[in-house]
Parts: sequence; C-alpha cells; structure tokens
Amino acid sequence: MKRAGFPAGGWRAAAAWLAVAGVLAAAALILWQELRPPARLAPAPQRAVAVRAERLPGDGAVLGPFRLAGALALYSDDAGFGGLSGLAALPDGRLLAASDAGQWLRLRPVVAANRLRAVAGAGMGAIAAPAGDKTDLDSEAIAFTPDGRTLVSFEQRHRILAFAGIGPPQRPAGALYRTLALDWPPNGGGETLAVLPDGAWLWLSEAARAGGDARRALLIEAGGRTRQISVPGLAGFSPTDAAVLPDGRLLLLHRLFNGVSNEAAITLVDLAPVRAGGDAARARLLARWGPDRPWPVDNMEGLALASEAGKPVLYLVSDDNFSGLQRTLLLRLEIIAPLD
Repeated sequence: MKRAGFPAGGWRAAAAWLAVAGVLAAAALILWQELRPPARLAPAPQRAVAVRAERLPGDGAVLGPFRLAGALALYSDDAGFGGLSGLAALPDGRLLAASDAGQWLRLRPVVAANRLRAVAGAGMGAIAAPAGDKTDLDSEAIAFTPDGRTLVSFEQRHRILAFAGIGPPQRPAGALYRTLALDWPPNGGGETLAVLPDGAWLWLSEAARAGGDARRALLIEAGGRTRQISVPGLAGFSPTDAAVLPDGRLLLLHRLFNGVSNEAAITLVDLAPVRAGGDAARARLLARWGPDRPWPVDNMEGLALASEAGKPVLYLVSDDNFSGLQRTLLLRLEIIAPLD
C-alpha cells in the first residue's frame, strides 16, 4: 500500500542536503574561528602548566626527504593554552611557541628511541607587549638574533617587537614598523619571521600577494635597509612559518585550512637570487600532506629547526584557534635525504 507523505526519494535528497548543510555549518564555524580577532586573555604571570600528550599514529612514515619521528596531540586545562602560531628551538633543547593571544609556551620534547613520546616542563606567560586592545596581542612568529635578542612578529597591527635575551622572561628592547607593511591584510600580515645567518631578517606576509600565488615579504638587512621581495607560494595555501638552514635557505611551512580542506606542505626557498640583488626568491615543493596521508594534520602554523645528537630535526605545531573542533599537534620530523 502506498503511504501518503514525503516520497522515499525525497527523504534521501533531504538527508543529503542536511548532511551538506551540516558540513557547511561546521566549515563556517571553523573559518570564523580562524579569521576572528585574536582572543584577549587576562594577564597571567609566568606559571607551570600541566600538559597531557596523546600519541598519534604514523611513526616512520616518509614524505619527500622527511620521516615522521613521533606525533602528539597536546591538551591542557590552562585557559591560555592553545592558539600556537609560531615556534622556535631554544639552545637548551626546549621549544618556545607564541600564541594568538599574546602568550608564550615553553616545553621540552621527550624523545625515546628516536621518537617523540611526550613533553615535559611546560610553562607559560604573557609576552611583555603593550596591550591597548586585542589587536595588540596577535603574536604569529618568533625568532632569535645572533646578538641575543628574541623577536616576535605581530599581525593586526603589523610590527616586530624585540626583547633582550633568548626566550622568556622578557625585557622589551625595541620595536620595528615598516611602511611597506601598512597595507598587509589585518589578519594576513607577518605570519613568518626568519633571521638569516648574516643577521638579516625576512618578514613574510601570509596574504599580501606579489602576483599569482607568491607573497610579499620584506628583507631587512642588519643595518636596517629594507626592500620588498616576493616568495613563491602554493595554490590555495598560505605560508605560516619558516626554519633557516645553515646555508641560508629556508624551509617554509604552508597550510590550507578553510573549514572544508585541511592540508599542509613544506617548500625549500632559495634566497640566493634576492641576496644577489633580485626581487624574487625561488622555491620547490618538498612534502605535502592531508587527511589522506599518514602524517597527522591540523591548522599547521609553527616550524622550528633543532639539533639533537648532532642531527637536524624539525618540529611542527598547529594552531587550534582555541576551538574544541581542532587540536594542538606537535610533530617531529627527521631529515633523511639531502635537500638539494
């Protein structure tokens, strides 16, 4: 007997539309969390933080010249934990991260049998930056200079703040603004900051385009002379952090994170044409991964080069945007092949 009501095919179509609507709603929420102004947290003193680590699969998986040597999802009940957007390796083996909310996080990776297994000794505190409103707090990258200063790049109000010493606690030691950065998008400014072997700084915009997929960057020489250059990008991706190799080339981290797609990539950037007087760097893709590849992925934003037992290793961290829909990931990569 034929029942009155919604046709069977109609139910299937309605269910399909509801599924699509659910995906779009989740994507919109994640994208809003990524693009909203940075979180404003109450000033907090330097403090120890309990961080739990969940081991993730993928150990030993190889992509390009890299092998995954441990991956963790990190969790903490501290209200300031999360939003990690920049990463640097301290001389003593610890890692230092900066967050979207003007906080720093310092921790020690625990490595056993050449695999990242846990983290220890975590501590947090507020970056010693003027905080007139929340646009003052959006720290995105962190780097160290040869003369012993810590540099932190901020977007929204684009600037670089310098602090005396390597890592916290911090004493302000100057600020740098550049008119060439004034028209960078508020939420697409200096996401990447790198200090080159000769002391020059490379300040790279996440979203200011230089034609095609290339991004605008400022090369700031040790004497302060500044000129605009371009750094190759990847279609659909945004550059988020860099690690400087001893020869002056860069490993550049990129992310594709829009609420629907979630991928990451690493390119090798050659600045030789720029250092020779040109205005465009060269780059090539080394690795790219997403949910269909063996490495874990989220909103990857931090990259640091460390030395362990005399060998170079990379650490990557993700920005969870202080969202329960995302995770703070910490990945450790071995460099197992020449980067030529």
